[in-house]
Amino acid sequence: MLARHSQPARPARSARPTPRDGQRGAVLLIVLMLMVTLFGLGMLSLWTTNGNLEVSGNINQRAQALYVAQAGVERARAVLNATAPTAVSALLKASGNPEDDVPGSLDGNGNPVGAGAILIDGTTPVRNIVYPPASFGRTAGTVNAPRAVVMGSYTVWVRNDTGECRLGNYTTDSNGTVVVRARGLSPDNRTTVIIEATMGPLPGSPDTGGSATYSPVLCNFGKDGCDDNSNTIGGLVAN
Repeated sequence: MLARHSQPARPARSARPTPRDGQRGAVLLIVLMLMVTLFGLGMLSLWTTNGNLEVSGNINQRAQALYVAQAGVERARAVLNATAPTAVSALLKASGNPEDDVPGSLDGNGNPVGAGAILIDGTTPVRNIVYPPASFGRTAGTVNAPRAVVMGSYTVWVRNDTGECRLGNYTTDSNGTVVVRARGLSPDNRTTVIIEATMGPLPGSPDTGGSATYSPVLCNFGKDGCDDNSNTIGGLVAN
């Protein structure tokens, strides 16, 4: 019998990566990078939208505070028009309101230190007055076009004009001219705008007790509100 010679086993061939396997890894990487990019763009879009909404809200609050402050100036003008010349001085004196700030001295620039006395309308102080009043019939609007029923509140101060204060006449009016300051507070109870206006009789008209005209100086109330370093644009002092 012929003896069988056993042949040695051949070593197994190692698996080699094919070009198609490399393409699969590259596609996965590209998909992951695309997903990360889209996620980042989505987050950026949400952040930008939220920022725009906040800016729009702040602008709306500032506009409402400004309108309310203007309503306070008009209220002061109506009160002064109905006040006899001999009674104007009484409005310049403190009446016990917690926000009375009647000046009694001048600062280094010669300006009165103090906003003035809270304006008294008859027997009612013009302090924290909600605007508009209920008589305006302002409603909340509709679901698609809502609006605030109340735009805010205003407080009004009145003091003697700077010229008389420099003569030491802080609470005695002799020329029918006073300075009115109205502070408008928006519904968020944080945003405020101050309007300061000098009111006096019309030029060339007899002084009948009316402060019929004024030249307003608007300023935003803040850390450096109404200071001499502010930029003035169209009468609006912006900090």
